[in-house]
Amino acid sequence: MRRGVAIAAVCLCLLSAGCTGLFGDDTAHRETVTPAPVPTADAPTSPVQRAPGVVGDRVVDATALGRAHVSALSNTSYRVHHTRTVMNGSGLQKRVRTRASISAGYESYTATRTISGQSVTPRAVHSTWRDGRALRRTTVNGSTSTEVVADSRGIGGPPRSPRAALFFEPTFNARLRALFSATNITSIRPGDEVIKQLYGVSLYRIKGTGSADSSAVATRPVDRVSNVSLSATVTPNGIVRSYALQYTAVSGTDTRRVTEILRYSDLGTTDVVFEDRHHGNRTTRPD
Repeated sequence: MRRGVAIAAVCLCLLSAGCTGLFGDDTAHRETVTPAPVPTADAPTSPVQRAPGVVGDRVVDATALGRAHVSALSNTSYRVHHTRTVMNGSGLQKRVRTRASISAGYESYTATRTISGQSVTPRAVHSTWRDGRALRRTTVNGSTSTEVVADSRGIGGPPRSPRAALFFEPTFNARLRALFSATNITSIRPGDEVIKQLYGVSLYRIKGTGSADSSAVATRPVDRVSNVSLSATVTPNGIVRSYALQYTAVSGTDTRRVTEILRYSDLGTTDVVFEDRHHGNRTTRPD
C-alpha cells in the first residue's frame, strides 16, 4: 500500500518538475495481440538494452512498444490504476478514476470506475470476472443495477472473453501508442536509484514536451491541445510501468487543464479479491 502511494507521489512530482502547463470515451479501443514469447515481467535484463521500438533517444515504433507491453501483461497478474482529471476556472470539472486487479491470463479480475465533478452526474461501475462469468454493477444517484455482461457457457449472457467483457482496455495499448507517436520525445535515460527502489527493477524514464499531433493527445476531437508534457517509465522488455501527462485543452471559450496518471503495480504478485455483498465475505483468488 505504501509503495503504491509512493509511486503515485513520484508521478505527480515528475509532472510538477517538468510541465509548462485518457481517459476518453468509455468505449475503449480493444486490440487483439497474439502473445509472443517474452521475458517474465520485469525480469533482469542488460542495462544497455532498450525496449522494443526504442532506439537511442527516440521511440521509433510505438506499435512495437505497445505489442511488447500487451504481451508481457497478458502473461502475469497486475494491478492497474488510471486517473484522468479535468480542471477549469471554477475547479474540478470531471474526474474519472479506474482501478483493477487482474490475474494472469485474465482468468479473474475485479475493476471499479468512479466518475465525479461539477459537470457530471456521479457514477460508479464495478465489474468482475469470476468462474467464467462477468457481472457489472452500476450505481447512479444512489440507485444500483446489476447485469450479466458475459457467461462462458452462454447462460444469462453472451459467451464473451474476459477482456471483451471488461468496460475498458486494461493495457491502455491504444492510448500509449497515440501518446508515444504524437509527443515530441526529448530524452530517454536510465531511471535513478529512487525509481529503481520504488519499482524493484531497472527501467528507463522517457520525457517529452509538446506534440506533433494534438488530435492524438486530445480525447475529444473538438479540443485544441497545447502545453503537452509527458513523463513515463518503461522496462527494458517493454512494459510501460507508468506515465504522467498534462496538457491544456481549448474548445471555443472553454479552457481546461487535463492531467492523466497511469501506473501498473504488483506484477506477478496480485491477488484478486471479490466482495460478497450479501454475506459480507471476501474471497481471494491468488495468481
